[in-house]
Amino acid sequence: MRALVTGGAGFIGSHIVRRLLTDGHDVRVIDNLSTGRMSNLDEVIGDIEFFDGDIRNAEALRGPMAGCEAVIHLAALPSVPRSIADPAASHESNATGTLNVLNAAREAGVRRVVSASSSSIYGAARELPKRETMRPLPISPYAVSKLAAESYCRSFHEVYGLEAVALRYFNVFGPRQDPNSEYAAVIPKFIRAFRLGESPVIFGDGEQSRDFTYVENVVNANLAAIAAEGIGGRVYNIACGAGVTLNEVAARLREALGAEVEPTHGPDRVGDVRDSLADITAAGADLGYEPTVTLDEGIRLTVDYYLEQELESERATLTPSRLTLVSPPSSPPARTTGKRYLITGGAGFIGSHLAEELLGRDAEAEVVILDDLSTGSFENIEHLVADQRVSFVRGSVTDAATVDALMRDADQCIHLASAVGVQMIVNEPLDTLMKSVRGSNVVMHAATRNGVRVIFSSTSEVYGKQSHQLLGEDDDLVFGSPSKGRWTYAIAKSFGEALIHGYHRQRGAEATIVRLFNCVGPRQTGTYGMVLPRFVRQALAGEDLTVYGDGSQTRCFTHVRDTVAALVALSDSESASGRTFNIGTSNLISIHELARRVIVRSGSESGVRLVPYEEAYAPGFEELGTRVPDTSALEEVTGWKAELTINDAIDDVIAYERLQIEIASSTAATGA
Repeated sequence: MRALVTGGAGFIGSHIVRRLLTDGHDVRVIDNLSTGRMSNLDEVIGDIEFFDGDIRNAEALRGPMAGCEAVIHLAALPSVPRSIADPAASHESNATGTLNVLNAAREAGVRRVVSASSSSIYGAARELPKRETMRPLPISPYAVSKLAAESYCRSFHEVYGLEAVALRYFNVFGPRQDPNSEYAAVIPKFIRAFRLGESPVIFGDGEQSRDFTYVENVVNANLAAIAAEGIGGRVYNIACGAGVTLNEVAARLREALGAEVEPTHGPDRVGDVRDSLADITAAGADLGYEPTVTLDEGIRLTVDYYLEQELESERATLTPSRLTLVSPPSSPPARTTGKRYLITGGAGFIGSHLAEELLGRDAEAEVVILDDLSTGSFENIEHLVADQRVSFVRGSVTDAATVDALMRDADQCIHLASAVGVQMIVNEPLDTLMKSVRGSNVVMHAATRNGVRVIFSSTSEVYGKQSHQLLGEDDDLVFGSPSKGRWTYAIAKSFGEALIHGYHRQRGAEATIVRLFNCVGPRQTGTYGMVLPRFVRQALAGEDLTVYGDGSQTRCFTHVRDTVAALVALSDSESASGRTFNIGTSNLISIHELARRVIVRSGSESGVRLVPYEEAYAPGFEELGTRVPDTSALEEVTGWKAELTINDAIDDVIAYERLQIEIASSTAATGA
């Protein structure tokens, strides 16, 4: 039999291609490689006919389809968030693309088309287990497009007699599933976290259940659907028909990997499916389908695969530009013609936005990101590392050899690596102090040796107990007692500032200090006490927003895009060296008012719960007074002015957090 696999370079497609070859069939693959990878077919590329084509182009299907008896149709534009951002593209790939496949199959005289569908079409339906006879209630454009594709299959069977059948996959996992994608399914994502020594995050209590399906079971179902008689126009659930909680899955993966870290729990995700379970009776009766690989066996096989692939090395070589180094590089990445920026802490909240801006404004710019991922996240920069101008180095700013090697070919260093958040500072004062002080010294020593200009990120915390209006860069810094952990961060950063001035005066180092005032925006973590993302997540989860103290304390919040604009402007300024600049806005808002706006702008019905400081922090915690920055020096040197309001920041964080919810829901529903 000659079979065509659309999307055959993808995760599931590459497994099906191998099985077809093993069973002695002639195999053709068509894939535009938008989500698939040629590396998935490296071992079999000499045994197949590969067509680099797009199913959205009807003409591109005619050649590959000619002479085929069967088609396994997997090509699609996956992801609920993508479909929300661009519903037309989702429809064109998944619905119109399927129509093109069916038309081409009909014209070529193909006997059977097996089309991949998704459990996401059940959408808001609450009944368990999910049965094919249930009314679909799709929510996202992705789910709607998949339901439309199913409808086309049924229509072509009824109208044209084409034997088309759709298979609804539940939570597929296994080897070659990309663990680095922002849309990664939970099992490869947990494996990656455990391999990196990081705590995987389980949203909610972890008792939500999923019907995880090892990829070999899906392959078996597709082969059975090619051969079975009398199933044209039908749809079938493909799963294991058994639920398992996320806590149980994490525990099994942790044991299999010998990991020492424990999972952590985040807030519930609004819209997340609590339980997912398939009824596979129909597939068993009509296809003879029966899961042959259990969850435990599938986990073992998957873990073995990722261990063999050495996940960190695979991440480093996934694109030619990506570097993931855990030992000092012997030489910097190859130099081209553009200006090269080294961003320490570049996988963090501000760093990732800064990298985007630098790359976006200058087509010749190059960015090297150094981050140990202790508080930053690879997901923040994953979309950047496919760019040939970007390199990622996983390492610490306290590693002098690594920093010096990377500094050799840099033009400018923006030093952002630091502990973040009041909660971390209070809980880990010693670590905060030592890492900050040593890291800053390593950076400045390497920069001075290599003649690299540095922008050093400080904080409004250095003003300490100063609380008058319009704090100027030359104002005195007034701290509380060093015995109180509350002041550790401010002391460390003020020491860093003194260090910068010393290198500038005594060794001629080119350096600029920036004091950031309450920067907020998308990608900011709420893990360490950042108030806005925490408020938004609570509001979207329908929980009361926890306000520490009485809520009357005020802050001047600055949108991250304005902060980044100021950093870039200072990096371009030749007159900023040796000086200190505030970056912030003068628009005060109380924390209680911030909570109210989050509730209103998110459409939440949450309330506000006041929590005394002594319950949130250690005894003796000192709240700050009002800090308003004087930014006249920044404006005079660069012409910078803030353009975005706190409402803009709230709206952007709400949109970002909702997207994360959609990603989690899509992953839970489809395993994609």
